[in-house]
Amino acid sequence: MKKRFLLGVIVGILLVPSLFSQRILFSDIIPLRGHIDIEEKFELELHQQENFKFSLELAGTTHDIASYSFVSNSPLVVYQLKLSPGVVTALGEGIFAFSNTKSNATNKPNSPIPFKLSVSTDTAEQAFTNDDFKTVQKSIGNRIGSQLIENGIISVTFPSEKEGFDLQEFSSGAYEASIAVEVSAD
Repeated sequence: MKKRFLLGVIVGILLVPSLFSQRILFSDIIPLRGHIDIEEKFELELHQQENFKFSLELAGTTHDIASYSFVSNSPLVVYQLKLSPGVVTALGEGIFAFSNTKSNATNKPNSPIPFKLSVSTDTAEQAFTNDDFKTVQKSIGNRIGSQLIENGIISVTFPSEKEGFDLQEFSSGAYEASIAVEVSAD
């Protein structure tokens, strides 16, 4: 009888906690989702407000013509800045040059005035340029935290006299050039 009583007490001790212990009746996961809209912003501010007066003093000089500011909250996207000639001149397609605006001008074959374009940024040690007076293309955006940020300056450099800046080759009159600015995302 003592054994039965002892066995009953042991079974009771083992059974009572399991009857009053916590049991899971239901388990599931509630999914929560959210997103942040992509924000991309490129601003261009023009500096050049006056016409260039072409003279030998202009040969070999550099002039800041615009500045830009770029911000993106998508650091996984690769952005490219491309600056290309907006018009074709007698020097050929894809070459930066001023051309005479007179439609019936008696321009000599070499009369377009070529120039180099360069882009300098606050983080790059050297400016990005193309020594052949052609399109300039570069990646833009320096990662700062979860953003890509870049500020830069676009400059025009005229050839030196040694590089062929000879006013006798140019016709008198008004000259114009244009630069196509494109920012793309890959």
